[in-house]
Amino acid sequence: MKEFVQFSLKVIIIHTGTYFIFGLIMSNIFDYANIFDLPVINNYMRPIDSVYILAGPFLQPIRGLLFAIGIWPLRAIIFEKQKGWLILWNTIVIFGILSTPSAAPCSFEGLIYSKLPLWYHLIGFPELLLQTLTFSFILIKWINKSPQKSRSEQHTKTWRQLKFLLTSIMIACFGYIGYAIGGILSAWLAGVE
Repeated sequence: MKEFVQFSLKVIIIHTGTYFIFGLIMSNIFDYANIFDLPVINNYMRPIDSVYILAGPFLQPIRGLLFAIGIWPLRAIIFEKQKGWLILWNTIVIFGILSTPSAAPCSFEGLIYSKLPLWYHLIGFPELLLQTLTFSFILIKWINKSPQKSRSEQHTKTWRQLKFLLTSIMIACFGYIGYAIGGILSAWLAGVE
């Protein structure tokens, strides 16, 4: 139980921190205040000055605990692999973003069943992908921190993993750009205004 509590605290801290940081950055970059006020979107999202929106970051420790409960049984698969953070990130992206059982923004079901415009689904991807990638990477690093390894070994391994992380981010960004261009081109070909 003590091990689970320590693990949960790490997950809660990392999730809440990355959620807050990326939410703050992306809400300013994409101007969520104006987006949430647009027709169709305002029927789905609360205004940015809503007390619920303001309370959201303070309620994230609850979600962090849920993440910890969900990740805990998978720890042997995730934490013992060299690229465990990639396994964790892939799992979150596939099950938590793209194939949720509800018609959530950025999900397959959301594209099919919601009235939300395609651009709204696309605009959420950078925040979701970067936040979950950062969460996965930091969590695995913190859990797998090994005091018995030499500094040079850790330094070399960290640089190699950082290089792999940056390459993954670049590939994801190019994939996102292709996805966005494909969506816009499809909409244009379909004659959508």
